[in-house]
Amino acid sequence: MDRRTMIGTLATGVAGAALTGKLDAMETSKAGPVGDPLADYAPRPFEFGSGLPGLSKDLLLEHLSLYKGYVTRSNALLKDLLVAEREGKAGAMVQELRRRLGFEFSGMRIHEWYFEGLSATPGKPTENHPLHKQIAATWGTWDAWWAAFKATCTMPGIGWAALVRDPTTGRLMNAWFQDHENAIPVGTHPILVVDVWEHAYVKDFGAAGRGKYVDAVKPLIDWKAVEHRF
Repeated sequence: MDRRTMIGTLATGVAGAALTGKLDAMETSKAGPVGDPLADYAPRPFEFGSGLPGLSKDLLLEHLSLYKGYVTRSNALLKDLLVAEREGKAGAMVQELRRRLGFEFSGMRIHEWYFEGLSATPGKPTENHPLHKQIAATWGTWDAWWAAFKATCTMPGIGWAALVRDPTTGRLMNAWFQDHENAIPVGTHPILVVDVWEHAYVKDFGAAGRGKYVDAVKPLIDWKAVEHRF
């Protein structure tokens, strides 16, 4: 091998090693937080103790307490299921634990999405952000989308309204999450979620006040958090 060929080979090797290192770092960054994968989940410290404009302190404290209950029950179910599975159990009681986990765990996670999207000083929609451009392209105008989203929020039933994105096609759609875990378009990513279970609004707005509650939530939506999910 002559000197020029040797230098070229070495340079290619160094570049390849650097690229491999960069790809490895990228894969590591996608892997998520490092820690004990069996550690208990902890309730997120959402600071709504003094209330939010349009939503009372008592309503939010009660709602946060309900959220913490989902965290507690998710931790207990995960432990019981793992013990049963390690022991090779697969009977009806184990099956019911799995069904219940879908409800409790989804209730924990979707409440976190909801609360992190609310703020007393919310970020306003960024007009030129790709999310808002796509909303306008899909529904014609932002106002037309919001009207459709509010109509989703006020559907009869117990659950959540959500703006979701299909990562396969990039399509945006309004969706209804029945309870916490049913009727969800599988594989879509939540961009915005609004809790429309009765506990989210009855204390402030009464049993028939869901529409007024949605109007109160609208100016509290932190669009910086929502845009980040897009």
